[in-house]
Amino acid sequence: MQAEAKRPYLMGTGVIGLTLPLHPFLPFDLSVQIAALLLALIAGAYIGFGAADGRVNVFFGELAGAGMFGGAALLGLIWQPWIIAVGIFAHAFWDFLHLNDNFGARIPKWYIPFCAWIDIAVGIGLLVIWYVI
Repeated sequence: MQAEAKRPYLMGTGVIGLTLPLHPFLPFDLSVQIAALLLALIAGAYIGFGAADGRVNVFFGELAGAGMFGGAALLGLIWQPWIIAVGIFAHAFWDFLHLNDNFGARIPKWYIPFCAWIDIAVGIGLLVIWYVI
């Protein structure tokens, strides 16, 4: 793998390393609230990509996707926190769908593996921190 191809994973690992290790030391409710905010923010990034894309139908598609993940964040806050972690993990699939140039907004190609790697690691990590440790 070339250095250029590794860069999104290295940057993602840095983000993971700066955030996920804090969660075992936070009160459970605060950890859940921060994770819900994270899910809403990562989904919201795609609203920006949709707006930058310029196609109205694409914007509303990205808005709908963000609404779905935002709804998962809210549902996790008011019902079961594991929904938030699963929502973060599931967001990786939303990222991967954007590898298809015919799906959704035009996303910088480096952003897709960067975000997907964070989504997978943080989603699984939170499940382990909240329900195993």
